[in-house]
Amino acid sequence: MRRLVALMMRLMGRRTCEDVVSVLQDYFEGRLDPKLAAIIERHFQGCPDCTAFARTYHEVIKLSGAMSCDEIPAEVHDRVRKAIRERSAEAR
Repeated sequence: MRRLVALMMRLMGRRTCEDVVSVLQDYFEGRLDPKLAAIIERHFQGCPDCTAFARTYHEVIKLSGAMSCDEIPAEVHDRVRKAIRERSAEAR
């Protein structure tokens, strides 16, 4: 029954919340077909949960893109690799 409802919603041009979330990255990057983007926007108009999620998603992407990336010091890199190897060996 659930599959039938999902199919009907898609045929009517509506999307489920799961459908919307799965294409958010493409939506914000402008890579969606304009018709699909319009369907997503209509979904936002009727779904405050997806609207809030999309707003938060977009803000996190925007803020994380503004962060600077420093090189990991070689000593830290070596310690992390050693710890991973040791835990991996213990698990065996």
